[in-house]
Amino acid sequence: MKIIYLYDGIPKLIRSEKDYPDESWTEIPPPSGIYQPYYFNGNEWIGSTREEWLESLPKDEDGEPQLPDQSILQMAQTQMQVAESSYQLRDTQKKLASTMLDNAEKDKSIKNLEKQQAEIMLELAEIKGGK
Repeated sequence: MKIIYLYDGIPKLIRSEKDYPDESWTEIPPPSGIYQPYYFNGNEWIGSTREEWLESLPKDEDGEPQLPDQSILQMAQTQMQVAESSYQLRDTQKKLASTMLDNAEKDKSIKNLEKQQAEIMLELAEIKGGK
């Protein structure tokens, strides 16, 4: 399972190959600190600053921005945390895979050295036995 992001920032949970959407998507999560509306341009996320976002909100009678319901803000924050965690998990998995490859190569080198050592010891034993 992994999380992908549509170019409009909507996260999608992918469980199998058939779950991938037809729309454009990325594995790069939207960074923290950007505000809606935001989108992925194929290379990076483009979004609003907090000031731009506040300016775009509907105003109340006093001219103050009407902030979204607290539950909506909490849900958005949770989605961002999930996205960041997913990105960190993917990065950790890549590092683990790299470490496992390095270990496999080192194990192979050790086996080769052990084989060479055994061959040398056999040759020494033959030399000593031939005297």
